[in-house]
Amino acid sequence: MNNEDFITTIEQVVAKAAINDTISTLSSPPGRKPDGSLIQQSVWYNSLSDSDQDMLKRIVSRAVNESVFGFLCVLDGVRAISDAHETNELTLTHKETVLNDAHKEYLHDLYRNV
Repeated sequence: MNNEDFITTIEQVVAKAAINDTISTLSSPPGRKPDGSLIQQSVWYNSLSDSDQDMLKRIVSRAVNESVFGFLCVLDGVRAISDAHETNELTLTHKETVLNDAHKEYLHDLYRNV
């Protein structure tokens, strides 16, 4: 797996799955006795017009994609997670391949291009 394969996989199994799972859960909460707040959200979601449901899906998509992008910025070391005097370098490897190699295209840039 290289960094491009990694980003394609993250898009499918993290971002798209989170978006679809969120909308599915809003549409029809899972379980025998879903949490009361989830039921309220579902009732509200199901009362929306089709165009409003579509708008909400686009908002959820934006939020998920911004979250994944931000996390990839952390992995790339361009968004700090520690104090200024500490290093923010992280290394992400798959087997022996460094996926967030600073000498290659940033993961967050690849994600924006997917």
